[in-house]
Amino acid sequence: MRKLYKKVLTGVFILLFVFLFKLPNASAASCRIGVSAPSSAVVGQSFKVTVTVSGSQSIGSWEYTLSYDSSKVRLNSGTLHVVDYGNGSKTSSSYTYSFTALTSGTATFKPVNASVLDYSSTNECLSSTGSASVSMKTQAEIEAGYSRNNNLASLSVEGAELTPSFNASTLEYSATLPVDTTKAKINAAPADSTATISGAGEIDVVDGLNKVEVVVTAQHGEKKTYVINLTVEELDPINVKVGGKSYTIVRKSGQVENIPVGFTETKITIEDQEVTAYENKEAGLTLVALKDEEGEVRLFIYDTKTKKFSKFNEVAGGGLYLLILDEVDDDIPYGFKKTSVKIGDEKVTAYRYVLDDDKNYYLVYAQNLQTGDKGFYVYDKEDASFQRYYENLDNSKNTIIIYLFCIASGLLLIILLIILISIFKKIFTKKEKKIEKYQKKIDKLKEKLNNKEDNDNDSYDIESVDERPVIKKVEDDFEVPKKSRKERKEELREAKRRLDKQKPKYRKLSLEDEDEDDDF
Repeated sequence: MRKLYKKVLTGVFILLFVFLFKLPNASAASCRIGVSAPSSAVVGQSFKVTVTVSGSQSIGSWEYTLSYDSSKVRLNSGTLHVVDYGNGSKTSSSYTYSFTALTSGTATFKPVNASVLDYSSTNECLSSTGSASVSMKTQAEIEAGYSRNNNLASLSVEGAELTPSFNASTLEYSATLPVDTTKAKINAAPADSTATISGAGEIDVVDGLNKVEVVVTAQHGEKKTYVINLTVEELDPINVKVGGKSYTIVRKSGQVENIPVGFTETKITIEDQEVTAYENKEAGLTLVALKDEEGEVRLFIYDTKTKKFSKFNEVAGGGLYLLILDEVDDDIPYGFKKTSVKIGDEKVTAYRYVLDDDKNYYLVYAQNLQTGDKGFYVYDKEDASFQRYYENLDNSKNTIIIYLFCIASGLLLIILLIILISIFKKIFTKKEKKIEKYQKKIDKLKEKLNNKEDNDNDSYDIESVDERPVIKKVEDDFEVPKKSRKERKEELREAKRRLDKQKPKYRKLSLEDEDEDDDF
């Protein structure tokens, strides 16, 4: 009995030991630090790396340092050494880094010196750490590995036979579809799975020739175009010529993708056949679709009276839908000269103001397709917009500019004339003024001399000395020598000195007046 009691007691202790020591270990928390990054990156571009700390239960605190090769990548943002903690409810926490690839090769990112503590027990729970590697290549290295195969493996038209038979190196084919066909299905498959195809699938077709292009683009970027000249048979085609070019009238509806604003579909008769047309009653216009030899469909103006076609140059801008007209019904605004400007794909007649150097603004004559009104519109080439031209306002503005220009020109001309008259007056009156000045001096000296002679018969003045040379009576054949001006002046001075010695009571006269007279 005692042995049995011992066995039971031993069993109870064993169970208690297992419960106290083994069970907690069985439920101990497990933690991990993982790293995620793209598998590849282009040299010179940036990429992101994410580090995630996670646990099977709430994580308490953690620490790690992200390790990487700085010779291969550059850190743009993010904290390498992380020390953080949780609030008892977190089971994971993530940190994002931005790196730039510097060179070709492989960059590895790994947390080191890592530690994670369980929140409830504060025991170390880190069981593993991950890492991530990024393969880095230059764009040239990446493209060098791209496929250049841009061939088709197959090409066909459902319900039609290609001529010639398909060959990857043959780029142009022909096929015919029956009357009343409106849609065709083009089947095409690339020879390389990395290549892409455009132009295949179900497409709309019209009567006559339809040019279908199937374009294959290789992974490396090279393109190859396969052309199918797909003809839809039609009964009694109506052929016309516009501007020397051959067209076929598109009779069926649904062949025009974008019907212009203000036009509605109707039916008219051309050469005893019913044709789909598009009418604008406000503008008084009728449009008919024509197809050229390349299969391109365009709308043309059809004159129901003359039975002739003309180009339909529709433009839109600034909320306006206009038909550009070459012929002008109104008078061209004053100050504008005729020129041309390219609007869209068409070169149209336009007008430019002669005094305006800005080549972005033109005047065009057009019909408003919404109202039917005709008139001039200002076209802004820079933003391709239109606005109504108000002739009266602009003409008054132009007139003011011209008047101001004329007034300025007249004032300038008057100023120039005044300047010229002043110059000529100075030239012609300068000598007269000088003569008048010296004459006054002479008259004054003569007056003084006469007054002195009245008081004293011995009075004299240097002006009274005759400057003429003394002529002695000589034989008739003897020529009296002439004296120079300088010699005569010297004789006058000598005579004055002698007179001064003989009559010292008289005032000496200045020679300045004599010099001035000599200059004159």
